[in-house]
Amino acid sequence: MNRFWSFVGLFVAFVFAVTFFNRSAQSDTPASTIRWEYRTETIEPTLLAQRLNEWGGDRWEAFAVERGDTVLEQDGVTKLKVANFQVTARRPLK
Repeated sequence: MNRFWSFVGLFVAFVFAVTFFNRSAQSDTPASTIRWEYRTETIEPTLLAQRLNEWGGDRWEAFAVERGDTVLEQDGVTKLKVANFQVTARRPLK
């Protein structure tokens, strides 16, 4: 019988805690919407690291990097050459 009352006590404490300490998962104030500024640039492979470091210093966040390939055929042999990278970045508007 003692275990029964312990269980009842724990259940009552749980119901009390849920009832009085329940808070909504969302904030009362809506979060402000972040507005972004975007930039896209074509960059040579030898300058990619340097340019990304410069952009990072200016708070740009690169989120897409696409490779611009060139396919060459010489003497029946197909070769793939990376000609450039197209980088798209964003940062919050001031």
